[in-house]
Amino acid sequence: MKLRFIIALFCRITYIHAKKIVKSSQLPAQNPSRSIQYWKILQGLFWGTGLAIFGLLVFLPRVGLILFWNILIPAAPALLVIATGVWRNLCPLASTAMLPARLGISRKKQLTITQQQTLNLLGVLFLFFLIPLRHVIFNISGQATALVIFSLSVMAVSAGVIFESRSAWCAGLCPIQPVERLYGSSVGITVPNAQCGSCIKCSIPCPDSTKNITIRSLKSRRSLITEILLAGGFPGFIWGWFQVPDYFAGNGLGKLYIVYGYPFLGAAVTIALYITLKRRFPENRRILVNIFSAAAVSCYYWFRLPQLLGFTNVPSSGILVDLSAVIPSWTLNILRLATTGFFVWWMIIENQKLRSWSKRPPYARRLDS
Repeated sequence: MKLRFIIALFCRITYIHAKKIVKSSQLPAQNPSRSIQYWKILQGLFWGTGLAIFGLLVFLPRVGLILFWNILIPAAPALLVIATGVWRNLCPLASTAMLPARLGISRKKQLTITQQQTLNLLGVLFLFFLIPLRHVIFNISGQATALVIFSLSVMAVSAGVIFESRSAWCAGLCPIQPVERLYGSSVGITVPNAQCGSCIKCSIPCPDSTKNITIRSLKSRRSLITEILLAGGFPGFIWGWFQVPDYFAGNGLGKLYIVYGYPFLGAAVTIALYITLKRRFPENRRILVNIFSAAAVSCYYWFRLPQLLGFTNVPSSGILVDLSAVIPSWTLNILRLATTGFFVWWMIIENQKLRSWSKRPPYARRLDS
């Protein structure tokens, strides 16, 4: 009951502030500061929530695992598809990465495009390395999950200390950033940028303010590899991940060949399909990326929603609420078809409007000008 009350209270507070943000976003252009104020409040709320979840993972791991893996993470893909800018504004790691700049301790080293593309590729590899380990460590160990979050926070702060603003982390090494580019090509709304007070051109192109930026936006060799791995491989990788159970008996390390084998095999199949179609239809690269992106996010919810509701034959800790004795199993097929149909429509059919994730803030004035 206490956990349900905490979750309900958090959702209520978030809803109230979100209504204020939407309302303030409709204010006249001459008064944009009120909208940013509301975003800052919500940003602080989410940063505090992230810190609280981190503490729960350490000291009350069962509660922390539910909040992190069964509520926060399942909501993230849909949010990235519909409103990537909201995630970018509220992500606690993004706020953490901005601390050095806001405290005036950043060296503000300029990141080159080549370096950024290298970091993007490393982020994808890091993502593919971490996700399978959920089955043997992170899904069943709050402390291990907390250690990963702490390590990512250290990396984010270190990137902010060395490099300019958000360039090295939020537009570079963060393992979620490539997924943002994969899913966020057809966002529904553009929001004010609550992370950057002024634009200092730390990242070119800026992932936040470039309209319809995707994983295919850059054309270097590194970017091409990143595109093939993520756009081509992610649908099969997600499918393979859901074919593997969680290993509770402490023998997970002996099952690494299964834990990594299924996702990598699935990724290899869809990469081969992606490359074949890309060569066959070279003029339809954008629609091809959108199709594979929709396949990836649809595949995720096709398997994850039944798990969350207790309908699963695979031993898993991923149950949020067990409704298997309350609702008939055929309703899941309706839910699956509805979510798949929505993502196909949104990401492929309705993907015509040119929008950026967030509005570019005013350019910073040079002191020597």
